[in-house]
Amino acid sequence: MVVLSGPAVNGLKFEDFLRAPAELIGRGKHGSLYKVKPDNGVPFVVKRIKEWKISRDEFKKRLQKIDEIKHPNVLPIVAYYSSKQEKLLVYEFQKNGSLFRLLHGEFSIQGSQNGQTFDWGSRLSLASSIASALTFMHRELQTDLIPHGNLKSSNILFKSDLEPCLSEYGLMSIDHNEPDLANDRTATTFNVDVYAFGVVLLELLTGKSVQDNGSSLAKWVSLVVKEEWTIEVALKCMNTSTPPTISDVATMISSLKEEEERSTTSSDP
Repeated sequence: MVVLSGPAVNGLKFEDFLRAPAELIGRGKHGSLYKVKPDNGVPFVVKRIKEWKISRDEFKKRLQKIDEIKHPNVLPIVAYYSSKQEKLLVYEFQKNGSLFRLLHGEFSIQGSQNGQTFDWGSRLSLASSIASALTFMHRELQTDLIPHGNLKSSNILFKSDLEPCLSEYGLMSIDHNEPDLANDRTATTFNVDVYAFGVVLLELLTGKSVQDNGSSLAKWVSLVVKEEWTIEVALKCMNTSTPPTISDVATMISSLKEEEERSTTSSDP
């Protein structure tokens, strides 16, 4: 096991994770997610990846490159293990859960009983933070062509200070022949993240869960809401023929956030 960062994992071996009690907390098309608590008492999340056709050297190079690019809203990989049979990624466990769980009633943010709510201003702030983080990662990893690749609300976690952070950045290579990507098959590497961000933005706007890669939700929203700039930003992201860059999206979201803050301030007594 190779340790990249985080003092909590120092000294632990692969065998320590194998022996530790493991709780299955998620399963997707790319692998499974387990909560593991080794003898040192610190809980971790272990991502077990399946069917990723990447050599051991390429895997190591990719993870080390991602580890070099630090951003406060991107959850770092603290350790990894790679063999022909097994690829495991280790993260520190985030007890405040995911955006998916918050939006769909499976989880409440700490303090919500004391008046802290996930209102529209909070949602815009989260969207702005995620867009800024993606802009940074895309810029820093442009030469290496490493997007997030699997952006969705369940991969946006809340840290102890309730700041959002992207998990599982760069764990999948983009296959443009996959049927659930853009219909015209012309999506570039980073446009996949832009489209996915549009889906997350729609999920934030509507509170509805995503089906069919977000296309049905996009059609529903465009019919129900005709003149809402926020909707327009989301639909622009999901335009596979002429999508904006994530940097452009971040600028638009930032403008929306500032407008919302001015509106809130002016309406205060």
